[in-house]
Amino acid sequence: MTRNDQGSGRSLAPLGGQLPHEHDTGALQDPIMLVTAIAGSDDPSLDELVAFRRQAIDLKAAARHAKALQNEEFRLSLARELGDEQGELACAGLQIMSLSLVALVAAWPADDLDQAEAKLALAEKTGALHPRHEPDYVASLEAAHARRLRWKRAAFTVPELMLPPAPSAPQGSSQGLSTWPLARWDLVAGLPLRGGAPTFAQTELATWAGFARAAPDLDPLLARARKMFETSDRLIALAQRGPENASELMVAAEGARLAGYLAAVQVMIWPVHNRLSLATKREVVALINLRGVVGDPVHMQATVRHVTADAAWVKSLPVDARDKLNFDWSEIV
Repeated sequence: MTRNDQGSGRSLAPLGGQLPHEHDTGALQDPIMLVTAIAGSDDPSLDELVAFRRQAIDLKAAARHAKALQNEEFRLSLARELGDEQGELACAGLQIMSLSLVALVAAWPADDLDQAEAKLALAEKTGALHPRHEPDYVASLEAAHARRLRWKRAAFTVPELMLPPAPSAPQGSSQGLSTWPLARWDLVAGLPLRGGAPTFAQTELATWAGFARAAPDLDPLLARARKMFETSDRLIALAQRGPENASELMVAAEGARLAGYLAAVQVMIWPVHNRLSLATKREVVALINLRGVVGDPVHMQATVRHVTADAAWVKSLPVDARDKLNFDWSEIV
């Protein structure tokens, strides 16, 4: 690394049209649905699950999109008039897609350094934050906020041994101090500032409001999560018998498990509008608690918890829905 160079020379995985851009024209699509399209059927084959798990996902691009959408939602919420239902729905659409990208970055395993950097950078810019205080400040966290912090830290955790040293501090002769890197990868470099006027959503209110209204049917997603978890457990059991394709079975099992968690995440992100949807969400809570007993990766369990806590603040939710979304999660994470 040079004196003032954040890059490492690694090429990023191509986006391949899997993740939506802010300025795309036409109908908006849930990014999780786009990524899981390879194994999108109710009965995916072994090859489909392996291809799903091994596809190249540019998590850095996903993290940037998530942060850009968060910023745009903040700008739009400041600019819209009070009581503007269309504007509120557009804000909800921006929040839903941002949370979907956040969940994708958190749930996807850290296969390489670029993906690990994306997780760490997004963790600093999303969810419950714990700001620094003066040395004489006595911390007093509410239990709910403390749980959110633990869920977020667990959701974005990466193996420490895969991380290189952080950028070195400037030395006596170093210049370019105004842009000296503070982290391995700067998530917000090049993005418009958070405040100010909206940059694109004000001309796309109908599109984003339509996206917020197009909630999927949650019951099939719950059924898919259950089936993918069952598939994963069975493939692991088969692989442990030592067949020739045991390694392929394990990759497929990882793909099925990941697909199950992404389906569960979708159920928890989309806003609640009736009692049946709330009941479905409570079934996901019980399902993920059970997966904690099974011993699934902690970051996947925490991803569902983390996005559930953040999704409680999606605009367009009924006034009393946030209280109903405070589920009693297992503290296993």
